[in-house]
Amino acid sequence: MAPRAKRTLKRASAPQRKKPSKPDGELIKMSELSKRSSVPGPTIKHYIREGLLPGPEVRTSRNMAYYDARLAGRIRVIKELQAERFLPLRVIGELLEEAPSDKIRPDRDAAQRRVLTSLAPVVEEKAAERAGVQRRKRSEVIKTFGVSRAELDSLEKAGVLELRGEGDTAGYSGIDLRLLDILADVRRLGLGEVFPISVAEPYLAAVKKLVEFEIDVFRHRALGNHLAAPLAEVAKAVVELGERLVVTLRLKVLPAELMRLTMR
Repeated sequence: MAPRAKRTLKRASAPQRKKPSKPDGELIKMSELSKRSSVPGPTIKHYIREGLLPGPEVRTSRNMAYYDARLAGRIRVIKELQAERFLPLRVIGELLEEAPSDKIRPDRDAAQRRVLTSLAPVVEEKAAERAGVQRRKRSEVIKTFGVSRAELDSLEKAGVLELRGEGDTAGYSGIDLRLLDILADVRRLGLGEVFPISVAEPYLAAVKKLVEFEIDVFRHRALGNHLAAPLAEVAKAVVELGERLVVTLRLKVLPAELMRLTMR
């Protein structure tokens, strides 16, 4: 009986393991962090692996770790941006301040510009689908589309065309071939004097201003509101809808402007 009593006494007097403390904040277990943020533990660990959250502040054993309690708010914001705005984690990481903050960076405009830049390949892919993947050498273009070297040089200098490759293999592809086909149609219809090839440059300048406006609208509307689909899919849809809107409005405005001339 005596030895058993001694063991009982020893267990009763064993010191309690204290919860780790943090000078500038509370430390909590993963289970509590999950509870406070309403986000499952595996998802939180995924955010850590992706670099959106720091690892544990203290690890007391292989299976026991403590995290900064302030991360709960940051986790909620990450989940909201991911689930409601369909933003990828990499973009969310650029928008947020350093952990444990749950605030959007003061330089949000710069962060938004990075988001828009990341959409460039998506829009380019959409354009490539429309234009096809064919490519023609410059020498072949001169023969096929009936343009001179001097005209191609002028269009390249104005930024209307982009020559890809070097030497004899240099040529045009995608949207540039579509532009050349349009210019060739002008000449086939005998409208070269009315619609000279040089008109492409002022058209490009006008379209650039329109695109700047479209990007500004997308930046403030799409990136600032909840979306019904992933951001990349929204960008593709907006490009197509924008094209339809421009064509339709042009058909509406052109007759009205012509009629206005008769009233002057």
